[in-house]
Amino acid sequence: MLSFYVITDLHYFENSLGAMGEAYEARSLTDQKCIAETGAILDAAFARLAQDNDTNIILIPGDHTFNGEPESHAAVIAKLNALKALGKQVYVVSGNHDGDHEAYAFRDAEQFTIPNVTREELKALYHDFGPAQAIAQDDSQMCYVVQLGEGLRLLGVNYTHNLAPHMPFILEQIESAKRDGQLIIGMMHVPVLPGSPILTLPKDATIQDGNRMAAQLAGAGLPLMFTGHMHMQSVSKLMTEQGNFFIDICTGSAVGGPAVVRKCSIVADRRMNITSMPSVIDFDWDKQGMTAEEYFAWRFERKIKHEMRAMPRVVQNLRLGTIARLLCIRAHPSLNKRKLIDACADIVRRVFYGDQAYTSETPEHIFLMKVLRRCGLIVRMAEKKLAPKHEIFADIPALVSTLIGKELKIDNHCVIDLNTGDIVPLESCD
Repeated sequence: MLSFYVITDLHYFENSLGAMGEAYEARSLTDQKCIAETGAILDAAFARLAQDNDTNIILIPGDHTFNGEPESHAAVIAKLNALKALGKQVYVVSGNHDGDHEAYAFRDAEQFTIPNVTREELKALYHDFGPAQAIAQDDSQMCYVVQLGEGLRLLGVNYTHNLAPHMPFILEQIESAKRDGQLIIGMMHVPVLPGSPILTLPKDATIQDGNRMAAQLAGAGLPLMFTGHMHMQSVSKLMTEQGNFFIDICTGSAVGGPAVVRKCSIVADRRMNITSMPSVIDFDWDKQGMTAEEYFAWRFERKIKHEMRAMPRVVQNLRLGTIARLLCIRAHPSLNKRKLIDACADIVRRVFYGDQAYTSETPEHIFLMKVLRRCGLIVRMAEKKLAPKHEIFADIPALVSTLIGKELKIDNHCVIDLNTGDIVPLESCD
């Protein structure tokens, strides 16, 4: 059995550059992930991975730093070298925050620009974590292939939103793996497939022409890609008319809710078992009396509430029981005292944590469907206006139902049959 970890979106920030004061606190309010805390989090996360003597491969699909600061890269590389010194094999690709990104730091009320690393410099900085071990690499040094273990190869693709220019090399390597009797899997930063229907809206949530690229990869024989970027837990599959499949496995940031690491094991009959665990149980920081899990959730929901601050305060403070009375519908007693802003923040957070809990039998789902039915005229008007540009709005109740609840819980723990593409919850397997 061969196993490996996937940990991504480390977003390390070197605090000596300036991570304090009024400007820092204002920026921190807008972020799902931690910033000043990242050093303490990553030290704890890497220590946890180092303790597993049975799993020595670690994949990191990009965004190693906050915004590409040279000092942050130097610190991350030191941490990766420490893992290598313990016998770990570390393979990385770059993300959008690693190079050619505006970098800045904070002091008192000032947010100021600081030097950053270029994408060209990244190639040399991280050469020892993938390219140095490559059995194949393209001329642009954007893509490389390594032998992870007996019968398994990894294709690494550095940051891009446009996979098309790199497809000739990728297809050549997939064909080479098939000739050699090797299974090949991929790792890149930006997802190929959206982790949620709503993520078909932002242009930067997936690569360009993702469905077509996924179909091409599926037809060639690359079954899955490990991705990051969106800081969410999702497992998304595309099946082609020819019966080929491609699976995008997006992993949440290690330093912000959901703050997870995936452990993947390839077992008999080309099955892959995937489990998710917290990136840390605890880390050395003043968490205001909260556990690490509570702290990450608090930061996430604080960001959502901050973004909802434009809503009139009277609306934010509305309780679900009040909304039920205004619409002449009945809410479950457990919902009556919940504030609208708290309910919204909870729902959004759960989309990113994966395996959304509010399925059809839950009070939350039943309440939302009642609200949408009561507001049926407004909903139909919205569908008519929005659906011509974005087809996901053709049936808003169905969209909402999909967003808040997943009957098939595969985002965090699952088994993938790499022969057929079948995905089932891990606990349902013998």
